[in-house]
Amino acid sequence: MSIPVSTVPAALSGLQTLIAAQVATDPNAGQIVLCLGEPGMDLPNDVIQIGTYVRRSVRPQTFMGSFQAQALEEDYDIDCVVSSWSGDADPVAIVNRAYQLVAYIETAVRTDPTLGNAVLEAYPSGTTGGNPEWSGDPVGRLVEITVSIHVTTLN
Repeated sequence: MSIPVSTVPAALSGLQTLIAAQVATDPNAGQIVLCLGEPGMDLPNDVIQIGTYVRRSVRPQTFMGSFQAQALEEDYDIDCVVSSWSGDADPVAIVNRAYQLVAYIETAVRTDPTLGNAVLEAYPSGTTGGNPEWSGDPVGRLVEITVSIHVTTLN
C-alpha cells in the first residue's frame, strides 16, 4: 500500500499559480513580489508571501466503495502575508493598496476553490492585521495583513 504525501505542497503551488494570474492584472504588476515563504532583500513596496505558516490536522476517513483504504481527511490553514509600504503619509491610500493585494489572494481562491485540482475545497477564512504603522528605514507607512486560506481534502 502506498501512502500519499500531504496535499500541502500541491496546494501551495496551486495558490502561487492562481495568485500570479490575479497579480498580472495589476497596473503595477512588475513592482509586486510574489514569493513562497520569506522574500529576499531590497524589496519593492508591495509583497505577497504565500505559505508563511501552515496549521494542519488530519483524521482517519472511512469510505465504502472504491476510495483508498486508510485515507486521511486533511484540514489546514495556509497563511499568506501581504505588505505594502509608501513614503506618503496618507494612511488611507496604503490601507487601500494592502487590501487590493488581499483581494488578489481571495479572488484567486474563490475563482478556483480546488487550487488547480490540488484539494477538494479551499476558501478565504479571514484576515488579521491591517493597521498602518510608521516604518523607520525607509521612513513611511507600512501595512501588513495576514490572509488565512482554509483547505479541506482527502489524502
